[in-house]
Amino acid sequence: MSDLPAPPSTEHAIIYVGAASLSLIIGTRTESGSFSLLEHLDKPLPIARDIFRLGTITRSTVEQAAGILKDYLLTVREYGLPLANVRLYNTNILSEAANHEIFLNRLQVTTGLIARLIDDGDMTRLVYQIGLRMLKKNPSLREGHTFISHIGPGNTRALYFNNGRLSAYSNYRLGIYRAREAVAGADGEAAQHLTHLEEHIRGVVDHLAQDYSGYKIDNHVAIGAEIQSVAAELAPAKQGAFRITETELERFTEKLAQLNPDELVRKLHVHYTGGEGIVPALQTNLALARRFGDEALWIPEGDFQRELMLDLMTASPHTANFQDEVVQAACEIGVRYKTDRKHADHVATFAQQLFRELQHLHALDSKYELVLRVAAVLHEVGMFISPREHHKHSLYILLQTEIFGLSTSDREMVALLARYHRRYNPEPNHQTFSDLTREERMVVFKLAAILRTADALDRTHAQRIKTIQLRTEGSRLLILTPGVDDTTVEQIAINSKCDLFREIYGYDILLTKG
Repeated sequence: MSDLPAPPSTEHAIIYVGAASLSLIIGTRTESGSFSLLEHLDKPLPIARDIFRLGTITRSTVEQAAGILKDYLLTVREYGLPLANVRLYNTNILSEAANHEIFLNRLQVTTGLIARLIDDGDMTRLVYQIGLRMLKKNPSLREGHTFISHIGPGNTRALYFNNGRLSAYSNYRLGIYRAREAVAGADGEAAQHLTHLEEHIRGVVDHLAQDYSGYKIDNHVAIGAEIQSVAAELAPAKQGAFRITETELERFTEKLAQLNPDELVRKLHVHYTGGEGIVPALQTNLALARRFGDEALWIPEGDFQRELMLDLMTASPHTANFQDEVVQAACEIGVRYKTDRKHADHVATFAQQLFRELQHLHALDSKYELVLRVAAVLHEVGMFISPREHHKHSLYILLQTEIFGLSTSDREMVALLARYHRRYNPEPNHQTFSDLTREERMVVFKLAAILRTADALDRTHAQRIKTIQLRTEGSRLLILTPGVDDTTVEQIAINSKCDLFREIYGYDILLTKG
């Protein structure tokens, strides 16, 4: 018998605890990096109902989730998958449950897997990827001004594309189950219930419409599990999308509102927990369509949750195009807070070059390059409040501002880098920094040292130094500044704020014309 180790399994699995169900997909990675689906299971689980009705996940739901997970692990073992090839994700609304940490711990104990919580930034990235694929399939949507809305269980996201590139993004506290539970106790007929629901969502819908009132909109795409699940009932799909008129959507919504839960389940072939969100989802999308004056909505073909899970399995958030979209979104935040755009861009360019050429020193994952670039773009947003201690104001602003495409942890890292872009070093008792692990603190030290250097190179905010070249000489890092003979101002800035670089990397920095 051969003593050679068994070849690694090419099959992988994703388990996703969603708003209304718990799902499993198993598949094989292809050579192209895509994912060939072998198995897809989905079982109802009333997570959203518990959270928005009670503020906590009930014990019965916890036990139900544990039971489903045990069944799914049996399926995983039947395929011969090791646990190392299985990932467990949870819906972003889970963080709103008072007992979400207890719930996550129970999932981890049941499965032996680390239960990962998708946050708002992750969900936004996934919605962006789904929308982008739809634009690629449909030239008329890609080449025009396309507004994409995603009505989720707890939040609504809006993305605006101009000729296939993201131009604007926003997030609102309005969701299907959040709205449903807000009017769940209202008495009356179905028509009255729809009226109560529309009244409840009107404020956010008006706010959203106002935010995009200055944008030309040729097409409106509606993304979401509920509306995608019923779109085939209303129209045939063409080029990966359904086109549904506002009138068709209105009539269909009113018909479904007349059905009791049993009738809805039978008509749409959905489970009860999933069926609960369909009418609120359609009504919310309808309210948006009316407010924008849309003749029709475009809806992607396919199962939203399954696509989301496949993206979790295969998509890389660090492609060059996606990074550019994230940085552009950060620039828009900078405009909002009236930062010096030329300075911010210049610092970001230097920071990126330093990160790449000093990789042998910092040994950080490439994902931190994006974090550093965003921090460079936004390091001075605190000036909007006051130049005095603006680094602290930057920390506060960025902790409270969602940045397109970044997770909560990445955004906190950006905020901390803005906090430490000046000469003040991180201290163990500092807000937010004290919550980090030892490894995360080290990342902050390394990136802050680079950001300070990049910022010092444009100390005058005049972009005098256009390009730089790096060279080491003993214990010194020489930064060559072609075309600039006198770098006294920048060298003084480096001497005053780059002690951290010397402590972290062991090099003194000297500017020279080369």
